[in-house]
Amino acid sequence: MKSFLRSILSGSTKHEKSSSSPSQPKSASPAPAAPTPVSVPKAKPAPKAKRTSEPAPAPKRRRPQRGENSSLELNAASLPKASAVRKAQLTKAREEAEDSKPRRRRPIPRAVTPQRSVTPQRSATAEPTAQAQPAAAKDKDTVTPASAAKEATELPEPQPAKVTPDAEISRALARRSQPVGTPTEQQLKPTTPTRAQRRAPARVDAAEGSNDVLAVPKESATVKQQRRARLRQVPGLDGLRGLAVMAVVIYHFFGDLLPGGYLGVDMFFVLSGFLITSLLIREFNVTGRINLRDFWIRRFRRILPAALVVLCLCTAIVAAIGGDLAVGIREQFLGTLFFVNNWTQIATSQTYFAPNEVQVFAHYWSLAVEEQFYLIWPLLMAGVFAVSRRKPKRLPIAVALVLATASALAMAFLFAPGADPTRVYYGTDTHAFGLLIGALLSFMLTSTSKEAGADSWASTSKGVLAGSVGVLALLAYLAQLVWMGADREFTYRGGLVLTSVLGAAMIWSVVCETGPLTWLFRTRVMRWLGQRSFSLYLWHWPIIMILIAVSDAPAWALGILALPLSFVLAEVTYQFVENPFRRGGYIKTWHDYWASRPSLHEMKVGFGKAMWPVVPALVVLSAIGVAYGVATSEDKTELERELERMAQANEQAAASAPAQPTNKPKEKRSVPTGKEITALGDSVMLASSDALTERFPGILIDAAVSRQYSEAIDSLRALKDSGQLRSTIFLGLGTNGSADAGRLDELLDLVGPERTVVFAVPYGERDWMGQARAEIVQAASQRENVYLADWCGTAQENPALMYDDGVHPLAEGANLYAEDFEQALEQYANGDKSLATTCEA
Repeated sequence: MKSFLRSILSGSTKHEKSSSSPSQPKSASPAPAAPTPVSVPKAKPAPKAKRTSEPAPAPKRRRPQRGENSSLELNAASLPKASAVRKAQLTKAREEAEDSKPRRRRPIPRAVTPQRSVTPQRSATAEPTAQAQPAAAKDKDTVTPASAAKEATELPEPQPAKVTPDAEISRALARRSQPVGTPTEQQLKPTTPTRAQRRAPARVDAAEGSNDVLAVPKESATVKQQRRARLRQVPGLDGLRGLAVMAVVIYHFFGDLLPGGYLGVDMFFVLSGFLITSLLIREFNVTGRINLRDFWIRRFRRILPAALVVLCLCTAIVAAIGGDLAVGIREQFLGTLFFVNNWTQIATSQTYFAPNEVQVFAHYWSLAVEEQFYLIWPLLMAGVFAVSRRKPKRLPIAVALVLATASALAMAFLFAPGADPTRVYYGTDTHAFGLLIGALLSFMLTSTSKEAGADSWASTSKGVLAGSVGVLALLAYLAQLVWMGADREFTYRGGLVLTSVLGAAMIWSVVCETGPLTWLFRTRVMRWLGQRSFSLYLWHWPIIMILIAVSDAPAWALGILALPLSFVLAEVTYQFVENPFRRGGYIKTWHDYWASRPSLHEMKVGFGKAMWPVVPALVVLSAIGVAYGVATSEDKTELERELERMAQANEQAAASAPAQPTNKPKEKRSVPTGKEITALGDSVMLASSDALTERFPGILIDAAVSRQYSEAIDSLRALKDSGQLRSTIFLGLGTNGSADAGRLDELLDLVGPERTVVFAVPYGERDWMGQARAEIVQAASQRENVYLADWCGTAQENPALMYDDGVHPLAEGANLYAEDFEQALEQYANGDKSLATTCEA
């Protein structure tokens, strides 16, 4: 053996004169390179060698089993003097070679029993084990911990060396033995995994400091997503969204065609409450808890990107246009950014249904209500579920029912007929019943199964009934869209609640996926509209507001132009903003965009690549526009400043005017002078107050913005009590809403038959204007002391003399307003009541 080792040493290096051992022959030192490979070729790699073993020193090698590396055992047997450290290195190499082999798919273990470690904890001086026994694996294609440990013990223990090797011999042994015992590069190269192996869960190593071969695997992101409760995809719900968004768009673009189109917002509320509550119920049933952080992240990922893009771009455009359109943009931007737009508009006395309000982000009020619901409702749900584990449905249903009833009653009691309904319409407390009715439906339909893959809504047992109810609900909802205007008292005292109930009935029918509604709302057009409903809702209102500000075209023409623009921008936002952020989140979307940036050469040669810088350019320009618009925002429009100036002048004139006794009617009538006239009206009269004062010096004017009939009655009573109600009364009301039953009669009765009343016929394109005009004309025909001033016909003939809102007159229009009043007084003096309005309805 000693001569064998020296022969290896002499053939492996350029040997100098060796004198390391006194017993070495002299003829061995100048040995040429040719005779050296005499004994080395015997240790060929295992794949090319035959299965039959050659004679070798003890211990006798056994026939390698399937899956074992015969080259490793051959090397260990041929080097009996290898150290224990080298043996451990060979064992580690063999294990790495085994790990690189393809393995069969293993299911995720439900419970893992601790096993012995693959590498036995043995010292270098441990006693040799008994004769190794062959490993009989149960599965030849898999490596079990027991077989791996047994194979490690089959390597022979090192024998004590007869001759103590020096450092030179040890290094030579390491150099010559490594190619033989170490697996080749081809053996260590990992094989391409099969499809089953790619789908199999990754191997989990034992924890540091543990003797377990397998540890309980941590829940990966894929497994976590599989365990997350998901809702069944119902295509009909997208179609229902499409119906709701088109109702809102038609109402804003062509209000006369669909007076109740604003009810589409309530359909959105019911859908949101139903789906959000269903998600929370399924998550609690599957996981036993509600992860508030993940819920809020998903909600912001769904809503914030598109809402923020539209907000910033429109703010920059509005700042560039300027004028009345940019008034109040600071409050609008900040209120929308922090999802308190509804309360901001209430605090600044903005009116959703007023024709003279220019609010670019007025439609964000509904988004603010939903976001506030998303913040509060999950917290309440978590508390309710925590105390209702024994009866998981009764308490949540009771809570949703009580809150929905309280919200509906609050709207009914706080609504004042004839007054501005903005507070009850915008308020989260008074308009949350739609969301809560959707939540109530979710408690009734959502499955309580603890399996993540269970059907979300177990609703097939009553599919026929649900289909019939859905058809009736759809017909009733369409009737509301055509009939239920925003000026009706029934709207706020039960009408909106009825709309929410009808929406819940349609959702039930669609979820059951039976009946005509399923076919109708599954059509491609309805689904396309529903999938883009959020972006379409965000874009349509700013577009029509911007077009009104920059164009003098009729409202119907601007609506026709705004409709395709809204569809195009909604599609772009849906494809490039909504979908990427919803699927990948904020970080991944940004990384994907940044990774797609082209080189400078690609930007020059390709148009598609050259479009990449458009996004950062838009971001920079939008940021500049937002900063400029917020910094230079004005608080009042030109019309508001003019109305405020006129109101102050009228107040000063009223304070200095002495009390006038009621003049008895004279036998011979004449045109009253200004000192005999008291004028009471809304912002249209306020805009014409200068012209009235110039034509009728001494006239007493009491006009206010957004004045309703109820407020006019209070003001008229105060004037009468103070002795300032003169013999001739000029009334200019109806711009902000029609008179409810009995209101107009109460107003005229308060004036009394001894006074002469002239009523200006209101003008405007809002849906309640026709009813307001009809009420005034009817009152004039029934009362002898009531005459008409045909302001509506005059305004229709002179649209160029109006402000951009189409309601308030400019200075030239105000002169015509005063002339109409003077003509009515001349008619009174002549005793002629034949003059009626020429306004086209």
